[in-house]
Amino acid sequence: MKKLLLTIIAVIILSITSNCTAPVPVPPAQNDPVIEEKKDPLAEKSEEILGKMALEEKIGQLLIVGFPEETNKGTLQDYLDKYKVCGFILFSRNYTDFDSQYSLVKSLKEMNSINNPLPLFISIDEEGGTVSRLPKGGTHFPDARQVGKSEDSELTQRTGKVIAQELKAAGINVDFAPVLDIVTNPENKVLIRRSYGSTPEAVSLHGTSFINGLQSEGIIAVPKHFPGHGNTYVDSHAELPFIDADDAAMQKWELVPFKAAIDEGLDAVMIGHIAFPKLEPSLLPATMSSYFLTDVLRKDLGFEGISISDDIEMKGYINSKDTIEECVITSFNAGLDVFLIGHTMTIQEQVFNALRDACRDGRISEERLNESVLRIIKVKLKNGLADVMEYDFEEAVKIFGSGEHKAVLEELIK
Repeated sequence: MKKLLLTIIAVIILSITSNCTAPVPVPPAQNDPVIEEKKDPLAEKSEEILGKMALEEKIGQLLIVGFPEETNKGTLQDYLDKYKVCGFILFSRNYTDFDSQYSLVKSLKEMNSINNPLPLFISIDEEGGTVSRLPKGGTHFPDARQVGKSEDSELTQRTGKVIAQELKAAGINVDFAPVLDIVTNPENKVLIRRSYGSTPEAVSLHGTSFINGLQSEGIIAVPKHFPGHGNTYVDSHAELPFIDADDAAMQKWELVPFKAAIDEGLDAVMIGHIAFPKLEPSLLPATMSSYFLTDVLRKDLGFEGISISDDIEMKGYINSKDTIEECVITSFNAGLDVFLIGHTMTIQEQVFNALRDACRDGRISEERLNESVLRIIKVKLKNGLADVMEYDFEEAVKIFGSGEHKAVLEELIK
């Protein structure tokens, strides 16, 4: 019996020992799934296009140009073949009626599609009222001041929508509007009728409504004149205005409508030739100031779209001790993306050559150049721009100045 007991104990001890020393099975290693970072298709495509562009093609994307009344097709082809311009701005001098406007835009797009990697911006100033480039027969809305007095932001949005549809019918894809300047000074003759009102709230409400109307129809809105041209009576076409505002005043006043527009979603903004001595002691206009173009617009307001100058042939820009070449290099290095040059081909050539030469000799870095061109490509792709007309001529004629559009006008002015 004793022997049997000892045997049982021995077996138990052996069993325990064996189990303790037996290898513990380890589950097979699981391979961690590879987390692939999703790439933005728009950014990817934009970078692909940028990587294939020659220097001259990149420089051309920095220019939106206008041309004289009697410009022939050969000269227009030079703009596209030699300078690869980003786009054109049209003025009333360039057409006599809707038929000729449509025909001109169609020709520009067809010429550009032959050799250029990117479609054109076809732009215009169509605010309504004082600044209107629609040919006769279109729906001509009154000045923004009158629109603002309606106190009906939904109606303001519909005016933007109607204008967008008529521009789109003509093949136009960019509108340098609306004015987001807050005008209280009755001596500001150049802007008092073009502003929606005399308070940040009114201008923000109607300005963003108009922008939403334009953008709902695929027109790129370019509000102006950042950072705010309202508090002056000086016309920047004739000389450089100075505004005596500090940062606190600007945050509560001038910047409010622009911030509202950017927060709503904005692809482009026009920079004004305006100086703020308390904020930019160098007395440079905003179009040459890294403080306004980079610190305020990009960093403070978070704007990621394209910054476009007001016309650089205006005296507020070029009336300085520097040459036009030095001015544009200063502007570009400060953060400006696109130069609007509305009238003179010799100035357009000077600007193109200055930017190209500065890139070649290192005064403008490749990184800085690519930064702006990439923004431009992204906006063109995002908005689905193409060098084809949206409507054939018969359809376009039915849209332009339609009875439905005129009914919106009647509602506004009743």
